[in-house]
Amino acid sequence: MKRAIFNPKLLAVLVLLFVGTVATALPAYSFQTPDTSPSTADPKTLLEKVAETYRNLKAYEFDFTLVTEIRGAGGRKSVETHIELTNVRPDRLRILISGGLGEVQVYSDGAVSSVFIPALKQYTRKTTSNAKVAAADGVSRFAAIAMQVLEQFERISSSVHTAKILQTEKLEVGDSQVECLVIEVELEEQDPEEKRLRTYWIDAQRNLVLKVVQFDKLSGEATNALETEITTTFRKAESNPSIPDSTFAFKPPADAKEVEAFRKPRPAAIEIGSEAADFQLKDLEGREVQLKSLRGNVVLLNFWATWCGPCRLEMPVIEKLHQQLHGKGLRVFGVNDEEIETIREYVAEHEYSFPTLVDMDQQAMNLYRIRGIPTMVVIDREGKIAQYRMGLSREGDLRTWLRKAGIE
Repeated sequence: MKRAIFNPKLLAVLVLLFVGTVATALPAYSFQTPDTSPSTADPKTLLEKVAETYRNLKAYEFDFTLVTEIRGAGGRKSVETHIELTNVRPDRLRILISGGLGEVQVYSDGAVSSVFIPALKQYTRKTTSNAKVAAADGVSRFAAIAMQVLEQFERISSSVHTAKILQTEKLEVGDSQVECLVIEVELEEQDPEEKRLRTYWIDAQRNLVLKVVQFDKLSGEATNALETEITTTFRKAESNPSIPDSTFAFKPPADAKEVEAFRKPRPAAIEIGSEAADFQLKDLEGREVQLKSLRGNVVLLNFWATWCGPCRLEMPVIEKLHQQLHGKGLRVFGVNDEEIETIREYVAEHEYSFPTLVDMDQQAMNLYRIRGIPTMVVIDREGKIAQYRMGLSREGDLRTWLRKAGIE
């Protein structure tokens, strides 16, 4: 299957879920003025200066890596993504995304915006007047998430509960060592059981963030607790550089094809309580499985892909539910539209025992209006949709949905 972000045949939620050129040498800076030393600098004042710097940037070049790690009862998983972000405000932009979530390239020269997916060898072109239409595309949403990595720094001084300077530390950026102030920020919390910490490495001479670790612990019971840690490390950080116009012009490869859209939009999500659409697919062993033949059981359909980071995080939980609840009338099926050997190798490597149905023609995906993965569908014993959820699901939520569907 070709990679997707919101469409398993493309690169189209993250989901994510979140919110995030060749490195050139940056000059090394030393702190010699008293107002930026750890003992005298006011961390909140520095954060305000950083926010102002990012809001006032007219142009920039950033090259950074995001490592997203999610820890929970189902285990620990991580995804690494590399992003090159070049922008001359307001409308010239280039975003190059690669890594664990796939590869996407976005270009805008102020008149035409292009999105290129190398894996598909396909690209789209839209005029600036159609920018809002383009933003609705799943791939463009992923590009917007990349922009949010920087936009968070424009709000870096907001929602701060406490802030303290921990130390100074040198970071390697490109070929240089840059001395940074390390500031730990605790954000205001809406739930007393939640914890939200941010640690920033700030080049106080330029008021730029060169590294950030975002830690979030979501409330819930121990079996349902979820921790996320996103580490963003910059390999290049240039503010207001001179950038040639050619940077933002997309030149499609000779073997690439222009398309109107990477996929046809599917209708809105399935209505809870509606009749579950019947389908017939084969599992990895070639056995036919027809949905309506499973009436009398509760069915959990997990739409997933091997390349999908959030899907990978959910799989151990799905396996756990399959092992524990199969004898109580639960039937678990993965649904995947990749090549059968790709699926088989991944399932064997991770020793998952619940069956996966091969949906290369996207029969089930179209019937169930899958707009992004992972998507979880719970069908009750009467064949009605009991739950429909796109995005990462907690184990506690899954168990609640299954209880409501008749699995005790």
